Amino acid sequence: MIDIEADVFDRVYESVAPIVPDGCFKSVFVPDPSRFPFATLMEIDNLTDRTNRSSSLTEDYAIVTYEANVYDTTKHGCRTVMSALDDAMVQLGFMRLSAVFVPNLVDPNLFRYTARYQAVADQNKVVYRKP
Repeated sequence: MIDIEADVFDRVYESVAPIVPDGCFKSVFVPDPSRFPFATLMEIDNLTDRTNRSSSLTEDYAIVTYEANVYDTTKHGCRTVMSALDDAMVQLGFMRLSAVFVPNLVDPNLFRYTARYQAVADQNKVVYRKP
């Protein structure tokens, strides 16, 4: 399996860290953050790219999908953090599949902005924008 999650997270963290409090950017789901803005970035899918397969038993390419969630007390705060996160993901070679405000079922007084990104990664952890 081609695993680039830590590399992607670290690169995006550099862009998001100046605008979120310490400890408020995670790679795991946090059901009830205590400080805002708060953001998560997780790999939610990793599958072999069958269109670029060789005859070897080694996986050459993987299609990876990431989900970002930003929580804040205002829509503007969510958009500010998501904008920085989005810029970083696009710079890494990802394509945004969606970005939408969704109801925050844990706390309806907080805004939640969710985005999904997809790209192809090779064995050397090079990311390619999926056509």
